[in-house]
Amino acid sequence: MGEDYLDVAMLDGGAKSLRLARVPILSETRHPIAQIAESISECFPELGPGAVALVDSPRAPCVARSESRQRDLDLMLRLAVAALNRARSSAEYVRLALFPTPTADYFARCARAAACKPHLIRIARELGLTSKGTKSVPRGRGWLFTRFMLAGFATHRALEQLGVDSFESYPYLVFSLWKSASERLPPKSDRRAASKARQAILARLTRSCRLTAPVAKSLDEADAAVLAVTARLSATGRGGALTFHSQMHGRFLLALSTRDLATARALETVARPSPRIDGRAAKERTGGVVFSAG
Repeated sequence: MGEDYLDVAMLDGGAKSLRLARVPILSETRHPIAQIAESISECFPELGPGAVALVDSPRAPCVARSESRQRDLDLMLRLAVAALNRARSSAEYVRLALFPTPTADYFARCARAAACKPHLIRIARELGLTSKGTKSVPRGRGWLFTRFMLAGFATHRALEQLGVDSFESYPYLVFSLWKSASERLPPKSDRRAASKARQAILARLTRSCRLTAPVAKSLDEADAAVLAVTARLSATGRGGALTFHSQMHGRFLLALSTRDLATARALETVARPSPRIDGRAAKERTGGVVFSAG
């Protein structure tokens, strides 16, 4: 998901092939959330109630209620990854880097900036964010990166309009958990090496669940594909889902391999509030769709 589009990977319940598509976010629309829902339906008319969506974006701005100013979802995720790492060798150790989700005031200031795109301003207005905070605008190099989350917030709500259950997820963490110890995962700043490595991991995973899949041509497509493929693996007896629920920030789903699932079953004694562990990811669901945010 960029500021102007959604990269989507789609698998339905009986699918033998992965579908990739780019869904535009139109700049001239007055009601961006409804437009996103309509565009998704045009690309995937079968999507609706019973489907599960994993979105590489938070559902809402951070509501900080602790001195750390971290989301409760992030704190739970850190505890979970620490527990998973205790059962891993040093070569398999997963390093979790989370970019802080800003508060509502930050996104209000983004929408007031002269350089902010019109459809992002309309999204902020539709979400009730433009009345928040001061009249200052964000400064520094990082604000253009996090501004895309406005499109992510709108996507979660568009999926709700379609009756789809949406969860936040994190492709880099999923790649890290499902890659083998011998496989590399270069940073995205090294675009060629990063793309090649992710294509190789995806090829191995799709073979293991007997899926056919197009080669991901971009890093965003690779992010969407890995969420979809690992969700399929964990939903078909080769793992399970670890889910976190927050009244303030929504829900997070992490597909786990069989080995990591066994470790995660001990998390109830580690994390508070306790995560929910499902033996099968998205069990009894009829379809699935994944949206990548880049």
